[in-house]
This record gives sequence, C-alpha cells and structure tokens, in this order.
Amino acid sequence: MTTFNVDDFDLPNFPEPGPYRVRVHARGRDQGQDLLIVEDNPVEEHLILVWPAPPTPEAVHKLTDAYGATIRAS
Repeated sequence: MTTFNVDDFDLPNFPEPGPYRVRVHARGRDQGQDLLIVEDNPVEEHLILVWPAPPTPEAVHKLTDAYGATIRAS
C-alpha cells in the first residue's frame, strides 16, 4: 500500500463555503489488490474532481471492480 501526506500536495482553495459535487474515478483496483504492495510502480490510480454545484442525489456510473464488489457487499 502506498500512503501519502496531504500536506505534500497543492490542494485547491475553494472560493466559498457551500455545496460541492464530487466525482471519483479509480482504475487498477483489482490489480493493486492482487499485488498488495507496490513500491515504485503503483497500479491503482485515482482522479477526484470537485466543483461547486447544488446538492443532487448520488449517481453511480460504473462499478466493475471485483475488489470493490466485496467491500460493497459487506
């Protein structure tokens, strides 16, 4: 598992308090779980997008990883 400190990254300064939408993309989750420890060549990648928008119901677009399915089932 690779961990990081959020202080090592430039996080966005949101212009004001209020509702925001979040979209999370992940790939390589099954391969990353199979390898368990990946020192120098991570295989699991994430993209997190955040933008100001009014609240809406949760929308799930795609759930295809086997590792996530085991977590969602528990």
